[in-house]
Amino acid sequence: MFTRKVKQVVAVTLTAAAIYAGGGAGTAHGAAADMDAVSIAREMAGQDFAKGQATPSKGFDASGLVYYIYQTLDYEIPRYMNAQYKMDKPFVKESGNVQPGDIVFFGSNGYISFNGIYMGNNEFAMSSKSEDEVVIRKMSAYADQFIGARRVLSKEDQLKVKLILDARKYLGTPYVFGAKYGQTATFDCSSFVKTVFAQNGITLPRVSRNQALEGSYVSRANLQVGDLVFFTTKDSNGKIGHVGIYVGDGNMIHTYGDGGVKYSTIEKGWWNDHYVTARRLLK
Repeated sequence: MFTRKVKQVVAVTLTAAAIYAGGGAGTAHGAAADMDAVSIAREMAGQDFAKGQATPSKGFDASGLVYYIYQTLDYEIPRYMNAQYKMDKPFVKESGNVQPGDIVFFGSNGYISFNGIYMGNNEFAMSSKSEDEVVIRKMSAYADQFIGARRVLSKEDQLKVKLILDARKYLGTPYVFGAKYGQTATFDCSSFVKTVFAQNGITLPRVSRNQALEGSYVSRANLQVGDLVFFTTKDSNGKIGHVGIYVGDGNMIHTYGDGGVKYSTIEKGWWNDHYVTARRLLK
């Protein structure tokens, strides 16, 4: 899943924490087929509620949002809520066992009233009729209405979601060249990548040039969420001197210079011009 294909892009304002740093200016973000499920859900926040609809251009009802996200990622799921609840997928009974990317269902007295996508950190995204848009809310606020979840994502795609969520929690952490590995108050590019992958059970060398020898080569046209992308810098004398984690839609999360950990595009500007290669560690 999450293979790169023709992009299905809808301009959506990016949250302040995730504004791209490429070129120094913030830009609109788009949901694309090579992103992960939780990132797409986050990018849909603010889109209109529309009964019977399941596209960003026309809006979403509750099950339409869920359907759109999984269809974008090439998962075949039913369109409507009751059928989504009855899918032949692992059922999660307890809210404490829900994982990011799971479809969560809410209601009472055996009636399902709405559903959404769990995003981790006690949050889920849903298209809300009462608020007339896609919103992100705390699971705990609906604890008495939770009736279960379905786990649709493959193990590989669950890992991709977890990797990006772990990387995101460090947004804004200051950049310090040569930052000591093992602490999270500061990072340089390779200590950041090493930290995030270690949190997901993958051991990497400390330096970007050596990290570029790990995993398997992947072409730029076939990048997937979680791939490592490598670049030269003004001080690396034409050799690899920088690394980031590809997050989809032509963007990476990385750390370099002012602003620390940030999102940047690799499709224009400095990082486009200094791209070298990519490696895949997630199988």
